[in-house]
Amino acid sequence: MMMQDLGVEAKEAAVREVAKLLQLPEHLSSIGSIKADYVLRQQANDAQLSTMVAEQIEQAQAGLEALGLSQKSIDQLRENFLSIDKLCQECQNLIENHDQIKLLSNARNNLNTTLKDVEGMMSISVEAAEARDSLSDDKQLVHTYERLTALDGKRRFALAAASSHKEEIGRLREYFEDVDRTWETFEKTLWEHISNYYKLAKESPQTLVRCVRVIEMQEILDQQLAEEAAEAEGGGAMASITNARRSTKKPTVPANAQEKTKALGKCYKDKCYEQLRKTVEARFDKLVTELVFEDLKAALEEARVMVKELGDIYDFVAPCFPPRYEVFQLMVNLYTERFTHMLRLLSDRATELSNLEILKVTGWVVEYQENLIELGVDESLAQVCSESGAMDPLMNSYVERMQATTTKWYKNILDADKVQPPKKTEDGRLYTPAAVDLFRILGEQVQIVRDNSTDVMLYKIALAIIQVMIDFQAAERQRLEEPVAEVGLEPLCAMVNNNLRCYDLAMELSSSIIEALPRNYAEQINFEDTCKGFHEVAKEAVHQTVNVIFEDPGVQDLVVKLYQKGQSYWYEGMVTEYLIATFSDYFGDVKVYIEDRSFRRYVEACLEETIVVYVDHLLSQRSPIKEETIDRMRLDEDFLTDFFREHINISKVEKRVQILAELRELASAESLESFTLVYTNILQTHPDCPPEVVEKLVGLREGIPRKDAREVVQECREIYESYFVDGRPPKPAFVVFGRVKCLTASKGSLWRKL
Repeated sequence: MMMQDLGVEAKEAAVREVAKLLQLPEHLSSIGSIKADYVLRQQANDAQLSTMVAEQIEQAQAGLEALGLSQKSIDQLRENFLSIDKLCQECQNLIENHDQIKLLSNARNNLNTTLKDVEGMMSISVEAAEARDSLSDDKQLVHTYERLTALDGKRRFALAAASSHKEEIGRLREYFEDVDRTWETFEKTLWEHISNYYKLAKESPQTLVRCVRVIEMQEILDQQLAEEAAEAEGGGAMASITNARRSTKKPTVPANAQEKTKALGKCYKDKCYEQLRKTVEARFDKLVTELVFEDLKAALEEARVMVKELGDIYDFVAPCFPPRYEVFQLMVNLYTERFTHMLRLLSDRATELSNLEILKVTGWVVEYQENLIELGVDESLAQVCSESGAMDPLMNSYVERMQATTTKWYKNILDADKVQPPKKTEDGRLYTPAAVDLFRILGEQVQIVRDNSTDVMLYKIALAIIQVMIDFQAAERQRLEEPVAEVGLEPLCAMVNNNLRCYDLAMELSSSIIEALPRNYAEQINFEDTCKGFHEVAKEAVHQTVNVIFEDPGVQDLVVKLYQKGQSYWYEGMVTEYLIATFSDYFGDVKVYIEDRSFRRYVEACLEETIVVYVDHLLSQRSPIKEETIDRMRLDEDFLTDFFREHINISKVEKRVQILAELRELASAESLESFTLVYTNILQTHPDCPPEVVEKLVGLREGIPRKDAREVVQECREIYESYFVDGRPPKPAFVVFGRVKCLTASKGSLWRKL
């Protein structure tokens, strides 16, 4: 009945669906397509229904199988329960013999344990022998280590088990002596391989890698033992050691924990480093004990071979070790340490080595630095040898010899300049070979050191060259202290040119040195002041050239007649006229002999010296100052101005001649106000003009009462002191009164006269 109802409902639903599809007459044309679509949908539904039915059948079959297994399990449980009930019944019957059964069980367990321990102990000798036999095969190195480590584990267990029986512990230790001997043989082989790292890395790197693997395994085992010991003592120590193992930085482990770790473990890594150090020391033994003292050439050749070894260590040895071992850096440090020792030994023999041999040593150091840098070593670490101070005695010896030799050469050059006349260029300039020869020698020394030595050596040479230039300047100044009549005009002119040339050459040399030096060394060197010293010597030579004029007997005969009343020469203008004519003759020669820049300085110096001479004779003469004296002074000023303006700037001439005009005004003043006004004007440009100048000029005037003269001098003294700075008069740009000789005479003489 239910199925019929479902059929009727389905039929009605289908009719409604068809009605929806065929609502209009024109929809009847689509009946064919609707039927085709229906057929396709029906086929899809049939396929889906078949699949679902198949799945349901499979699930039903699986369920039936599970029910069958469950039934079997239930039957087995029923049998087990029956067996348990039976055993329980038997146990109830054995309760009276429980103690004997327990003893029997313990005895059986102990017997089994003893049999196993005996089997293990009996196998120790066999295993030790097998480990010892495997030592002959380097390929079995790791396996041998594992066997020995296992034997060590058995020994620790056996000793721990017998810890309460001292006699048994003693017998056990004797039994394990064979293991100890095998360990000794193994470790001897291991460290022999590590010592032979250089050859193994090239010929059998696998063997070296196995050795390093053993070291790593032992380090892990040491760490485990340390953790076990720390755990036995407490969690804090254990945490310290565990964190130390995990940290990539150097661990901070308590000292007692470190000591216990080393006591428990074998510390293979530390021993590996120590073995490498001993091997390097042995490699250097012949170099530092024989060759350094017997044959320098052979020593340097051997050192070069060793430097090449570092390249092989970088290429072959370092890759065999874990990166954290930093083996290449370790070897660089060890080699550098031994090379530094070699240099110290050579430095102890610095006085026995020639300069050429010292240069060979420093040249090797440069090669070593360059090789390290090429291998990727930081430049600061590569320079440890040169900057350690080990070579200082060698370098100092070389520098001292170079400095002494150079000093001897330049003294010979200067001595030759004294006896040989100066040479002339095509345009008539005078010179001697001293400047070029000096800097040729210095330049050669610098180039030799740059090509064959280190930055430190170049720095020391630079300091030595500065000292040589200072000494050379001092030697020239000594020459300038000689009487100008003995030296002569032409040699002095040549000295002026030479020092200007020296300045240019010194600047060129200093620039090349500074460019070649690293910044930290270049900043410590001051060439500038030393180079300026040549300019100062040139200036002093210019002044000495001026002194040639004023020490000329004819000039001296003229200047003594200045301001002299009884001498008509000066009043008629003959003194200044002849003096200017003499200047003109000298100027004509000097202008050809020296450079134009020096000639202008020469003319200025000549003008300044002329002014000083005129002021000195004005203040030192005793003739009364009259109107004709004032007139002649004015004409002399004009003559000097007209002459010197032809050679230098008019403003410079007027500034220097101005003091003569101001002294003329001071000498012709008529009242206290005019004296003080003129004197104040003088102090504006010449604050070193003392009141004694006023005193002398007032004393040469006629018709000034003594009381008025004292008042003038006292007023001027107060004005003079008002210009003091820190108790002294300021230094003027053009020093006149500090060079006037007559002012050094007794200051009270004129007061007594007044």
